[in-house]
Amino acid sequence: MQETEDEIYGCDINDYPVGMDKVRFYWKSDLAIKPEYVPALIQKCKEIGITHLIPVNEEEIQAIDKHMEDFHAAGIKVMINNPYILENFLDKYKTYECLSKIEGITVPKTYRYEEFVEDGKTYLVKLRQSCGSKFLHVITKRQELDELNVEKDKCVIQEYLDNAQEEYTAGVFSNGKKTEVIVFRRKLMHGYTSFVEFVQDPPLEREAAAIAKKIGLKGYINIQFRKCKGKNYIFEINPRVSGTVVFRHMLGFEDVIWWLEILDHKSVPEFRCKYKMAIGMRELQEKFVILR
Repeated sequence: MQETEDEIYGCDINDYPVGMDKVRFYWKSDLAIKPEYVPALIQKCKEIGITHLIPVNEEEIQAIDKHMEDFHAAGIKVMINNPYILENFLDKYKTYECLSKIEGITVPKTYRYEEFVEDGKTYLVKLRQSCGSKFLHVITKRQELDELNVEKDKCVIQEYLDNAQEEYTAGVFSNGKKTEVIVFRRKLMHGYTSFVEFVQDPPLEREAAAIAKKIGLKGYINIQFRKCKGKNYIFEINPRVSGTVVFRHMLGFEDVIWWLEILDHKSVPEFRCKYKMAIGMRELQEKFVILR
């Protein structure tokens, strides 16, 4: 979806990624974990004349964050959160530690491998750093944890929250002074959001705004909630543009455009949702891309 006159360019590690037909020019990129990724990216931006960069996944964000001075020197504005936010919310255990210190915020008990002691309750094993609901395992016993084929120091063990029908995702944007929040009830498929329902939930909105203020947000984050036992549990925060971006944009919550605006020191309009009720769903679609 493009509603501005800006020229959009894109790269990916695949030869023919979904969306390559949506950009003016596409190139195949190195893996973000490779040492040549950042120099090659900066060089390509200079060649094409790219002025604003939007990293979209955790690996890209981490690689680019370490070289922000190089991007600034090249005159490239990067849509990226501040180091404090990245340090705490790209790691699920640090997320737990950070949120546990904020008054009025409820988080599920979360343990590192060496801290976990079975107590008859159900827990989820997650990767400390991951995108989407990857590597989710349900356990009740220490033996089940020990038998998992994964490096244990890369996992967290999190209290299992029942009531999967009451999972919510909150988009949170702030220009440093004013915070806007949009909340969806969501359903997952294969670890990613497949269905959303726009909801107005003042308690969730207040909690999301309180977190934004506490962490000094100037940009966008995505907060994952689950309602359980009369409480709003926050179990994850994503410091990046999240997968419901198109749904948000269609309702007037234009966080990507707003973020680009504040990078250019422009004012951001107040959010006014276009509809009182709305649902969104992802569907499969086939298309041809003509290469020549």
